[in-house]
Amino acid sequence: MASAVPKKTPVFLSHIPAEKEIAAALKKLVEEKFLGRIEVFVSSATSIPLGNTWLSDITKALKACKVEIVLASPESVRHPWIDFEAGAGWVRDIPVIPLCHSGMTLEGLPYPLRILQGAVATDVTQLREKLFPVLADASGCAEPPTDFSEFIGVVKTFEENSRQNEAMEAVMPIAATDGLMPHEFATLVEIGGRTSLLGDRVDVLDVRNDLVKAGHTGIAVTLAIEMLSRKNLVETNTVQTGEDEWRSIVRITSDGLSWLQANMDKLSLTIPRPTQLKPPPPHRPQVKPPERPSGEGQRFKEDDFQF
Repeated sequence: MASAVPKKTPVFLSHIPAEKEIAAALKKLVEEKFLGRIEVFVSSATSIPLGNTWLSDITKALKACKVEIVLASPESVRHPWIDFEAGAGWVRDIPVIPLCHSGMTLEGLPYPLRILQGAVATDVTQLREKLFPVLADASGCAEPPTDFSEFIGVVKTFEENSRQNEAMEAVMPIAATDGLMPHEFATLVEIGGRTSLLGDRVDVLDVRNDLVKAGHTGIAVTLAIEMLSRKNLVETNTVQTGEDEWRSIVRITSDGLSWLQANMDKLSLTIPRPTQLKPPPPHRPQVKPPERPSGEGQRFKEDDFQF
């Protein structure tokens, strides 16, 4: 007789869309290390089936989860949804664990998150001693030996990209356009201009080359694509083009297309025709008049005139 498959322990991961990279990396880490005994609900990943109501699935996941993890950054804690989701776990009296990153500290957490037992996402000891024991206890299994280096690498890359983007924004002489900095705006427009239909894939290298020709730096384009992806305006991926060849592609999302439609007044939608110049008049060589004979009182002979 086949043994019953153990029921997966549901864990809710609360985060803002801009931090979906960290959420996806944490979901992968937890589910792999606990050998499928834990299922992490991440709203920006594949946790919500197509056609389902977003709020309905969020509510079901909050009611069912045994542990809630909150990705806490200086940006995320300002969003009311984070408080809403954390409060749902608090009311149910389940472990709610703030996981700090991007400069947020446990002491700097706003109330009521500050009174919860949290951890820092780049601290191996805290991940091992504060996060994984809670997950192991909730799932009823032993804590697995875990190498956190890959996950911590994702978090540090995210933090470094955020710092570089903030530094670039600080020196930008041009104000943001409806939430996008100039290099982000230019990159989104370039991707949109290369898109015929929603879902078309665009080569990142082509986008980069054209924007560099237009005066943007390579790092500005890289950061722009990163930030646009965090804002869910574009999606990036890699595709195989040969046996050992891969290339990065990007496509505009429905949110990105909606953003462009809402900002059509800021876009150039026509190509100006070149001014029609009148052709210059034909060149006419100047003819010098014949020189008059020199000498005062010069006489002409009768033979000089031919009739």
